[in-house]
Amino acid sequence: MSENAKQHTLKGLFWNAIDRFGNQLVTTAVGIITARILTPDDFGVLAVLIIFTTIATTFVDSGLATSLVRSPVVDDKDYSSMFVFNLLVSLTLYFLLFFAAPYIERFNGIDNLALYARVLFIQLVVHSLGIVQYVKLLKKYAFKETARINVLAVMLSGSLVIGLALFGFGVWAILLQPVSYSFFRTAMLWFWGDWRLDLTFSGNVLKKHLGFSLSFMFGSMLGKVFSQSYYAFIGKHFSLAQTGFYLQANKWGETPNMLISSIIQGTTLSTLAPIQDDYPRFLNACRKSMKSLGFVLFPVSLCAIAVAKPAFIYVLSDKWAPSILYFQLLCFAGLFISLTDLNVNFLNIKGKSNYTLWLEIIKITTAVAVLLATYRFGILYIIFGQIGIRILFFGISSVFSGKIYGYSFFRQLADLFPPFFLSAIAFAAAMAPVYFFPNLPHLAMLCIQSTIFVGIYISGNHLTGNEIWLELLQMGKNKLAKR
Repeated sequence: MSENAKQHTLKGLFWNAIDRFGNQLVTTAVGIITARILTPDDFGVLAVLIIFTTIATTFVDSGLATSLVRSPVVDDKDYSSMFVFNLLVSLTLYFLLFFAAPYIERFNGIDNLALYARVLFIQLVVHSLGIVQYVKLLKKYAFKETARINVLAVMLSGSLVIGLALFGFGVWAILLQPVSYSFFRTAMLWFWGDWRLDLTFSGNVLKKHLGFSLSFMFGSMLGKVFSQSYYAFIGKHFSLAQTGFYLQANKWGETPNMLISSIIQGTTLSTLAPIQDDYPRFLNACRKSMKSLGFVLFPVSLCAIAVAKPAFIYVLSDKWAPSILYFQLLCFAGLFISLTDLNVNFLNIKGKSNYTLWLEIIKITTAVAVLLATYRFGILYIIFGQIGIRILFFGISSVFSGKIYGYSFFRQLADLFPPFFLSAIAFAAAMAPVYFFPNLPHLAMLCIQSTIFVGIYISGNHLTGNEIWLELLQMGKNKLAKR
């Protein structure tokens, strides 16, 4: 990796980490407060509607943003054509969903669901207005600005949500969070962005990007449906409370995995695109990205699984205890989502969105079959099915990576084994207090388990001379030396 690419990557990783961790810190705080105030039924309402916003948002994004980011050269006509297209798609989808809302309410049998849906779906139009500004910032490697915008938006929307929850607005507090976040984020993108409104539209420009973007869009949509459809399905066949327990477990279970992988993916999309045609450099950069993901992903996820019981009961209260086992299993499943997503990200950078589309088609078909075979046995068996599917498709995605640019399944396993092995040892040690001191207060247990895990993992990396760990130490020393 050249020094220029390395500098952009390090800068991107730093500011993306600030962005994602700052965003997640606020989201976690808001989630904890609202979980303690509101009921599982309130969260069940949001779970039922998530699939509609997920699919619609994917259509609005349409893959054009990713196509522009990975394209070496773009001009004003590219940006204006994307803006017009995204706005028209978002307005069309909103009106379709607006008139479909009563049918959604009737199907799910939840009072006032049509009104809830119509308000929640406003975020689609607002979101579409800021996509061009965001792409322009990414093209300029303006990671600091995007981090500032995203964190401020989530802080403002989170404050609003907490206020609504405290004043007894119930489910409205949850529903207005994504809507208000879109408003605040879009407003700041326009305030700090440098693109000026232009409604010029070119069919030829759009056509130029559609070859990549359509495959990317449908692949992305199917991938998100694969995850979000579980909420709607569980909401239909189980009680609102059970759906709420699953929603909380899945939300927190995917959080550590998706947070870490989003930092790396958000950086690599911009920084690896310029070297996509340089085979040795690209493969080396992909291996480094995968090693970095494993170095952080495995310890964070396994530590979260180890401390799940004291953390849930102490932080969220014991009313969410039924979510604990769901959380642990979904957190483990999330490991393979992150690894698969990074492979998909590399394939998209190489312009192979058709491969990722076929991967998602096969995945969603398999997911539906497994879901229909497991749901009658209960939510736990649904989760076991999810784990199996996610392991399988990590293997398939790595086979595609090996075929396209040489990063094979076994080479990936070799790169991922050291951090996984050390994390497994730390996990086993962190579970010891649970068996030897089962009556410790939850806060004390949480602190002891976390300390044991972190101490063993860091010590193990230092003793084995892990390259990622040594680079982090060197970066820290260089920062201190400059001061």
